Amino acid sequence: MQAIQTERTSVTPEISFLPAEHRLVVQGECYPENPLPFFSPILAALKAYFATYKPSQFEAEMRLQYINSASTMGLRSLFALLNEAGQRGTDVRVVWAYDAEDDAIEELGTDLVEDFHNVLLEHQPFNNA
Repeated sequence: MQAIQTERTSVTPEISFLPAEHRLVVQGECYPENPLPFFSPILAALKAYFATYKPSQFEAEMRLQYINSASTMGLRSLFALLNEAGQRGTDVRVVWAYDAEDDAIEELGTDLVEDFHNVLLEHQPFNNA
């Protein structure tokens, strides 16, 4: 499976999907007017990856400075897919990196995974100075 690298835009984050490393990195701001076209390709790639490779572990690093409410549905779909992989035996860890002074983004990570019991959430505050 090929890696996916998308550049950050003014309204979408950078995406790095590294299947050989069993890793996904999403970083930047996410507020496209219609998030479905943005999230669909990465969701499809991840679904195919988990179906084909069934890795023993997978890490998703989420480093978002801002996300609109429409895009939270895309993230929820992403976490649902990660949870399904966890149900099938993959050890899934989500590193939720957030500005230490941004309580809203910190809480969003917790809210997004609260229904997904096969995803381990690790909070990672940073100083955005």
